[in-house]
Amino acid sequence: MRVPPPFSLLAEPVVKALHLKKFEKPTLIQEKAIPIILKGQNTLVIAPTASGKTECAILPVISMILSEKASTRGFKALYITPLRALNRDLLARLEFWATACNLKIAVRHGDTPPSERRKQVLDPPDILITTPELFQALIASSSLKPLLKTLKWVIIDEFHELIEDK
Repeated sequence: MRVPPPFSLLAEPVVKALHLKKFEKPTLIQEKAIPIILKGQNTLVIAPTASGKTECAILPVISMILSEKASTRGFKALYITPLRALNRDLLARLEFWATACNLKIAVRHGDTPPSERRKQVLDPPDILITTPELFQALIASSSLKPLLKTLKWVIIDEFHELIEDK
């Protein structure tokens, strides 16, 4: 089975998940951005809707989490979206990738029930999807602040929406 670049640069579980999803060929933005993200460089991805931006951002991050996965307790990556409704859609979409790679993923927003919030503190996900407002609360929370010490990657979706708002 031949794995085309840049998919060949990703961790084996990610490559297997790509095959399960029948992603046989990277999109242009994935070709360009995945190698740069894997080098650990801050990256701004601009591309049309449905061009593979989400996967071009999350797949290398998942790959790097897998390559560095240690028993450290805490969040490894934050995926920040401007809208709570987008969080739910994104969770459904990203759960496949996380589950296929044996990672935990969760969403946290204003409507997250207390039981789920407690679970996230006791057994934090590797990847947390949240909003800018909730990110501010994470930083200020005495129970969540320690979980941010393991944070290495932040993906900001719809960045143009955030810079237009104070």
